[in-house]
Amino acid sequence: MKKIALNSWERKEHFEFYQDFADPNFNITTNLNTHSLYFRASQADLSFTYCYLYCLARAIEHCDFMRYRIVDRCPVEAEQVTISGTFLRSDNTFRFITLSDSQNIHDFIQQSEENKKVGLEQPLMGEMFLSNCTSVEQVYVSILPWFQFSSFKHARHVGDNLGIPKIIFGKLNDDKNSLPVSIEVHHGLVDGYHISLFLDEFHRQIIALCRYLEEEKNFHRQ
Repeated sequence: MKKIALNSWERKEHFEFYQDFADPNFNITTNLNTHSLYFRASQADLSFTYCYLYCLARAIEHCDFMRYRIVDRCPVEAEQVTISGTFLRSDNTFRFITLSDSQNIHDFIQQSEENKKVGLEQPLMGEMFLSNCTSVEQVYVSILPWFQFSSFKHARHVGDNLGIPKIIFGKLNDDKNSLPVSIEVHHGLVDGYHISLFLDEFHRQIIALCRYLEEEKNFHRQ
């Protein structure tokens, strides 16, 4: 975690302007081009969901502004963040699961799946949740695989805003290879311009993973 020098930061005025808003967040909803990721993941017998979450983690790693947070009313940068995602139990209630921070897709899936198995057996406010709930070194992610959507509104505590992005994914559009995605961020930390950069990087990471999976498939064929 490192402090951002507020007085020399180009966003100083914006940060201070939005600091005392009752709701300083803004939200965009768009469709993410998933390229051939669903097909490549299926060929490799990998979870499509874990694959795009892996790409999300890599995109956040490359976009420092998606790691900006607010601690004690001051801007900071979390140098590394993990995904805190919601996953369903067999009774159709959800649990908060901390995913892997591995740089390898196979390790990411394996470790995330192990975390999921443990976390799904805990109470909602279990050890996994309580050990991470106050950390700013995370990104909140939810998945709604049952339908596509064009907008989204989050539940939130009044006055509780650390600048942690909230990202929601919907049902894949098979015909267009597109995934609905809602992104909510603190306007004092980022603008729409930054979200466009993030979406571009997210798409690049998806293409990179598609190429990796294709090369891996060809290697195993040799």
